Amino acid sequence: MRINSYSCEQFAQLIYDILKSDRDVNLGIAGMTGEGKSTALYKLFKAYCGIAGIEWDWNFLTWDRQELLTWIDGDEEGNGQKNEYSPIMCDELISMFYKRNWYNDNQKSSVELLNKCRDRHLFIAGAVPNFWDLDGGILTRFRFYLYVKERGEAWIFQQENNPFACDTWNLNANRKIFDKTKSPFRCPNFLGILRFDDFEPEEKKLYYEIRNLKRIGTEGQNSKEPHEASRSLTRMTISRNRMLRFLKNNTNMPMKELAELSGYSEGVVYDVCNGNKNYKFDFAPPRYDIKNYRTKKGDNSDFLGEQGIK
Repeated sequence: MRINSYSCEQFAQLIYDILKSDRDVNLGIAGMTGEGKSTALYKLFKAYCGIAGIEWDWNFLTWDRQELLTWIDGDEEGNGQKNEYSPIMCDELISMFYKRNWYNDNQKSSVELLNKCRDRHLFIAGAVPNFWDLDGGILTRFRFYLYVKERGEAWIFQQENNPFACDTWNLNANRKIFDKTKSPFRCPNFLGILRFDDFEPEEKKLYYEIRNLKRIGTEGQNSKEPHEASRSLTRMTISRNRMLRFLKNNTNMPMKELAELSGYSEGVVYDVCNGNKNYKFDFAPPRYDIKNYRTKKGDNSDFLGEQGIK
């Protein structure tokens, strides 16, 4: 089996050629901590700049999602865009596109923008410890995925171009093959091996100085608190379930009437009342009106409690 081996210059040329063909190139690189993800990114970006005729400087490096958006699309006044074919190095993708923060409005806007910015012809790449910890929406925007096996060597994978694939990364298939062979070479998404050198001592010193300066404050880009919409959804779910179960246990109302009263199907009402599922709203909940219904005890004060139903 012939294995393609790429130097940083060769792989950068492939990336540049794709961009020049009016396609986009987004790349994610993962691997164990300390194996050289940032080193591989830096070496690849320097090679790309040499090919594209761009002078590399550390102002292409960001940890901040809002800065990334500005570089792609400009600020509110249209300022701050990077030039066409610019490289953008995102050194901590986990801070920008963590899958557990899928509800974050800025994160959703960022994913949407990355689906629409092909005409900018930017080479956007970033590092993350685990590629699969990223938002599902952003995973589909990566053309290439690199995994740093060890210092100086990374495996290159590319999305499958299959019109019928639900998962163009073939995650389960690749995992089974790798578990069996302990090698990526037979994985359907495998492209080749990237070989890269270490930082020069002065490069490493400068990188750490800039990293420690630019990443200050970026850990808080995503609120750790539950999103307000999620909290509202939970409160509505609890109130709805509580009302339905109360009416079932304290009135003679049949399921059909409970369904008509609540605005939900009989199946949902049945499952909620019998504790099978804790359905959540996927649309605005109906306004309950139980003022005319009497409980077996003759009133509904136990259910209404201090809050009541308006």
